[in-house]
Amino acid sequence: MKLASFDIEIAKDLPGNFDTWEYFAPLGITCAAVALSDRDEVKYWSGFPQLSMDQCVELVHDLQSLVNEGYSLLAWNGTGFDFHVLAQESKLYRECGALALNHIDMMLLVTFEKGWYLSLQKALTGAGLEGKLKSVTLSDGVEIPDMDGSKAPRLWAAGEQKAVLEYLRQDVVQPLRLAEDIQRTGSIRWTSNNGKPQFARVERLRTVLECFEIPEPDVSWMTNPPTREQFVSWIPNYKALIQDKRPPSND
Repeated sequence: MKLASFDIEIAKDLPGNFDTWEYFAPLGITCAAVALSDRDEVKYWSGFPQLSMDQCVELVHDLQSLVNEGYSLLAWNGTGFDFHVLAQESKLYRECGALALNHIDMMLLVTFEKGWYLSLQKALTGAGLEGKLKSVTLSDGVEIPDMDGSKAPRLWAAGEQKAVLEYLRQDVVQPLRLAEDIQRTGSIRWTSNNGKPQFARVERLRTVLECFEIPEPDVSWMTNPPTREQFVSWIPNYKALIQDKRPPSND
């Protein structure tokens, strides 16, 4: 299986965490990247202060081309975030919806089985892999030792594109390593907040559309569990597409 790991960085500096990002949309996209499983390279798209609508349209078309070349797009929460934001910025909701439903969202492999969210960092650590990049060096030599995605918009606006792209590179390269581990072990592993080892069985890397075949877990004990619909409700005609179990065209 040829994989293309995809991720974006946003332009808007959000208050708090990303959980309420839709209240602050549109967010803009400063840069995006794809790492390919069969090539030692990372492809970037970037713009200052952010990608224009035309550049976002080009990004969508480039992702479609990768799919047509036989790559399976791979992301972590790509359904609920990356492809949703790209749809808003490009206005290509149908096309981005097709990419989202046809791609492998590794977070949903856990969320749809267990009923809760899981961070990429926890999954990488559970697989014994290097996590997200924590330290970046700015153009003046100053080191930021606690880098995370929330700092990327401010750094980009300040002209620190190199540091942001370095951070983004790790966010597309490491998911490929995680996908390899999942295929080898048949599971995603992590440690819970109270220190207990956890895992989710993964028979294969399912597309988002195929994830809807996973039986829904009992979440009656949870206060505010995520719903499956919340990840895909932005996609035009999503209910019919899921019911038909027919992958929408990427053309």
